[in-house]
Amino acid sequence: MIYKVSYVIVGNPHPGAIVNQEKMPKIGETVKIGGVWCIVTETKDLLPPHGDFAYIHVTCQAINAPPV
Repeated sequence: MIYKVSYVIVGNPHPGAIVNQEKMPKIGETVKIGGVWCIVTETKDLLPPHGDFAYIHVTCQAINAPPV
């Protein structure tokens, strides 16, 4: 399955991103979006999956660095 993920970084001037990935994002996971490390705070299905594609909206918050 390919996940088309729309990332929005709350409270940060970064515009976010739309990314194709093979793994579903999970709450609490850290991701790097355009040089900004973030922690996922919410995920929502935008549409029901179509064939091999799922459309996901992710809200995240910027953090200083990924956890060690």
